[in-house]
Amino acid sequence: MGLQIAKALPFANLPIFCGLAGVGLVWLWLRTLHFNRRYAPGPPRWPIIGNLLHFPLMHPWLGLTEWKRAYGDVVYLHGLGNSVVVLNDLKAVNELLDRKGVIYSHRPLFAVIGELVELDKSTPLLPCDDVWKLHRKLARTALSPDAIKKYHIVQEDIAALLNKSLCDDPDDFRQNFRLAAGRIILSVTYGIHAQSYDDDYICMAEQALEFITKSMIPGAHLADSFPIRKSVCPSWYPHTNRIASHDVDMVQHLLNKPLQHVKTQMVSRNAPPSLTHHLLASFDDDGEFSSRDEYEETIRWMAGSLFGGRTCSSKHLSTYSVVLTGVVAMIMYPDAQARAQSEIDTAIGEHRLPTMKDKGSLPYVEAFIKEIMRWSPALPLSIARRTAQDDTYEGYHIPKGTTVLPNVWAISNDCDPKYPPRDFIPERFLDPNPAVDPATYAFGFGRRICPGRYLAENSIFIIVSTLLAAFELSPELDGQDAPRPFQPRFVSGLVSSPESFKCTIRPRSEERRKQVLDRASAVTL
Repeated sequence: MGLQIAKALPFANLPIFCGLAGVGLVWLWLRTLHFNRRYAPGPPRWPIIGNLLHFPLMHPWLGLTEWKRAYGDVVYLHGLGNSVVVLNDLKAVNELLDRKGVIYSHRPLFAVIGELVELDKSTPLLPCDDVWKLHRKLARTALSPDAIKKYHIVQEDIAALLNKSLCDDPDDFRQNFRLAAGRIILSVTYGIHAQSYDDDYICMAEQALEFITKSMIPGAHLADSFPIRKSVCPSWYPHTNRIASHDVDMVQHLLNKPLQHVKTQMVSRNAPPSLTHHLLASFDDDGEFSSRDEYEETIRWMAGSLFGGRTCSSKHLSTYSVVLTGVVAMIMYPDAQARAQSEIDTAIGEHRLPTMKDKGSLPYVEAFIKEIMRWSPALPLSIARRTAQDDTYEGYHIPKGTTVLPNVWAISNDCDPKYPPRDFIPERFLDPNPAVDPATYAFGFGRRICPGRYLAENSIFIIVSTLLAAFELSPELDGQDAPRPFQPRFVSGLVSSPESFKCTIRPRSEERRKQVLDRASAVTL
């Protein structure tokens, strides 16, 4: 039959016919191979496009958590040749991302921000190769628990300036928190002290951060589903011209400007302590790096990753998001706020504000912070991984090149059977059998765990504890001084933080207000 059809075709069309026949045979072979495998359960797939249209685009972690109830802890999706596995359970995450790190520590191939913008050279997007290991080694050296003690006073000073700004202009609290988060990472990374929230460095970092977080959401760019190298990327391909002309320059400016600032200050011998200063001054020609230039290039990308990707998608957990979520929790759960304040007043007295030395002596406050991170995770889908080879988990086949999504939202809502998951209950972490500590899932997993997690924990502690000590937070008041109904919404993106809202922030007492002003007056940044 096939021969008869071939004879009936014009000779010129024979190559086309053969090509189509070959494609069909390959498709049938792949289809047979696919259906002979046992994959994890998931939504029914449509012909050709598979589950392409099933993936939820807005707040995807909520839809994926619903799938957990329908399909289980491991969900498989497939479409247009791309496989996705969603891990809805901490056991599965630890088994694969931690114990099988050789297979599961790679990142997806982000064609836009990786290949086109060249962020595949940054710490979070590097493949697990020798260059990545050097990045991690430098980060561990500069951000170990002992190494970051030198930044305690900087974090305390910035928290003091934040609290003064809340006294002076409580209605602008979002900008005040934004400035504080930017000041901490800028001071620690480069020793640069921003004076206002429209500081060039902070604006530059936030512009880059916005682009990065939007670009790393699954499905954000068509090019990520159909990768195409920039060397052969046509001008009509989506985003090519804009990225080539703007975002590449933005990233390079972000990397170069603060680094050059530190090097200039080091030459004049007046560089303040910072991660970059420490690393630049610590070069040891022991053979790990081929040259001083290679060493500085590694620092350029590693420091720039911390500065420009404060989401721990480079991956510093977003202090801004966690603190704003904490404000929402204080407003919605005044009893928890009051208990935390009572502990501070009792444990350290009413004569001063908390310092980093109080970390470890305020168990309810620390449980309050853990509950913030559990109740609404800043990175509800973490950062995707990519399998380096075929694997099997509990009898399910996971193909090489599969995108793996750890559903942190599902994990955080299934870590404690004794208390309702959507209620804000810090006591769950003080129980004799406490809930799973969110530090085990909020900062990433396995080899890709956030190198700046200890710094992030310290920043969150000093800001939240001094905020609780100094202020009373409550809903916005209406014209009759009655609290308005408050129902927060959270943005959908790689980083989830509260949408714009209003609230009332007042010093708890005149004495507390005076403590805030006195502490801020001692800051010399």
